[in-house]
Amino acid sequence: MSFHFPVDIPHTKANNEYYRDTRRLIVSSGVFSGLLVIGAVLMILFLDRTPWVIGGTVVMLAIAILYIAVTFQVRRSIKEPQELYDSSPLAPAAIAEVNERTMVLMTLVDVRKDTTVGKPAQALAIRTVTSISGVPRRVGARVPSIAVAGAHKTRTPLYDEVTPLPLAWSTRDKAVIGRASREIPQSDWALLEANLSRVDDVRATKRDLLLL
Repeated sequence: MSFHFPVDIPHTKANNEYYRDTRRLIVSSGVFSGLLVIGAVLMILFLDRTPWVIGGTVVMLAIAILYIAVTFQVRRSIKEPQELYDSSPLAPAAIAEVNERTMVLMTLVDVRKDTTVGKPAQALAIRTVTSISGVPRRVGARVPSIAVAGAHKTRTPLYDEVTPLPLAWSTRDKAVIGRASREIPQSDWALLEANLSRVDDVRATKRDLLLL
């Protein structure tokens, strides 16, 4: 079930940790690639061109190229905010743990790739966040979100990674968030809230995704 609302781009840039983390990854990868290229150039310029030096230079350049390719692939795979929120299903999420500087957001998701086939495959997914605009730092606080599918094996019918993204990261309109909360079935909210204590169980899985 998708939920449509106008994404506030300035608010997204300032608050959406999904895009912030992606930008950090891209910048870090770019910096690392640049350092590898500089290191390779310095080796060629200032060291004797022995087979070991030439081999090391080739390896460093190959790693730099690989990081650059991965960076471009990551950038291409990230949808623009409006497209991402429009195409991802609405999901109930709530604060499951509050730490000194972070919180753990837990969501209830259906991990089927094709939601028209079979019964719902419900699972719990978690994500560590620093803040969510308008949401109190309190266990149980409801956070209407979207469920963004991540890694998956092509021959299986289920996703094996899902990331919750709060609507509040991309809109400050409380009426929009309230409408989204009401559109989520109360049975889903109840099931999620009954499992909020299972953070450690979800964390123990490979990709922070626990099938119920």
